[in-house]
Amino acid sequence: MKWSTLLGVGAVCAAILLAAGTRHFWLPHVRAADAWSPPVATPPGITIQLAAQGKPPDWGTPQIVFADAKGMTLYSYARDTVGNGGRQAVSACVGACAQTWRPAPAAPDDGAAADWSVLHRADGSKQWCYRGAPLYTFAGDAAPGDIKGQDSASGAWRAAVFLPEAAIVLPDSITVRHLPDAGGTALASLEGLTLYAIDDNSTHPAAGRWRPLEAGAMASPAGDFTVLRREDGITQWAFHGRPLYLFDGDRKAGEVRDQGVDARFRVALVRRYFMPADATIRSITGLGNALVTRSGATLYERDRVQPGEDNHDFHSDHGPPALGRFYGTSTCDASCARTWPSYVAPPGAMASGYWDVLTRSDGTRQWAYKGFALYRYSGDAPGEAKGNRLYELVRIDDVGPGEDAAGEKRPPLQLSANDEAAYVKFVAHGNAAGIGVGALFWHAVAP
Repeated sequence: MKWSTLLGVGAVCAAILLAAGTRHFWLPHVRAADAWSPPVATPPGITIQLAAQGKPPDWGTPQIVFADAKGMTLYSYARDTVGNGGRQAVSACVGACAQTWRPAPAAPDDGAAADWSVLHRADGSKQWCYRGAPLYTFAGDAAPGDIKGQDSASGAWRAAVFLPEAAIVLPDSITVRHLPDAGGTALASLEGLTLYAIDDNSTHPAAGRWRPLEAGAMASPAGDFTVLRREDGITQWAFHGRPLYLFDGDRKAGEVRDQGVDARFRVALVRRYFMPADATIRSITGLGNALVTRSGATLYERDRVQPGEDNHDFHSDHGPPALGRFYGTSTCDASCARTWPSYVAPPGAMASGYWDVLTRSDGTRQWAYKGFALYRYSGDAPGEAKGNRLYELVRIDDVGPGEDAAGEKRPPLQLSANDEAAYVKFVAHGNAAGIGVGALFWHAVAP
């Protein structure tokens, strides 16, 4: 059977939403109850989706777009009045326009996310605004990741891209990057190395494995950044008065390897991604940073093995989010769940950030991350990941019976009504990957 490559979610859009009045915060590493916690990047009901490079070819490198709880891309409208300062946002899309461009409904619990506000429309409904701009979904988008509304009406409609650095005044030697291992967007050097801030804002030289982020002799304060003169004569950048450092254990862009070395140092987060109350990020020996519960249970997803793959790299093994949505909860039935219990979402839980909520066939709700349903492994003790890279031969279509590794016959993978609907969309988009007889494997989930 021919296997095809599944495209990721949508295409990269080329515009961002900008408005005045953005607040700036600092925060250390992933500590939910920390008093210095920065604002969450998305309120309840707003997700962020990886947008894969696509048409047209000059749209650039992959970015992150805002979407609704179903993963449908959100747009802004150039003819709207953007709210900022004392000015109220006003939607110019009413009547027939609102049938094609549907206002993004604000959640009953508006939450407390940076840059987000609520517009009360004339019909009594509430609509999300990002940096003062009202947001909409497009009726012409059929599946998560579609960005068919981009540049509609002579460029009046633009997809909403998440670029937090756009609202921050940065020195020439500092940038902002998405840093999943730290649970948010953070300050980094121009080489992409993670920057850390210290709770002790003295100018004494830091001992151990941290080196100060040096500022040039002619460096001047910029926005929330200042220059400190250390006792050893070095001039050092500080953010909100907290000195910035590089960690010698981080060798590559995006690494966060300081955990447990010195509790005074925290990743300099600007925005944090939503995380369920019971979930966190911890380092697992031999794997690196992974999603776990606060009791130490490693979280897993089940993906398919692609042809020609002999080994899997933990941090690059996230399957396409669209494939995870297609599978839904169907890769682990009631029998499977005895060994792999689902990661249960509590009543009232809503999708936000990279997290989504699925409903299983028995009516229970389950968390999903970047499109894939999450599970625990009954063979793990706290802090272990024995379920990582466990493989099984399964049948995942309706063409003849499949066999497991021992040659035993097994029934076809059963799809829920929602999963069947996702499959229809997959076929309509020419993406048939994930269908056939092959191996599924379990792996711990990198942030």
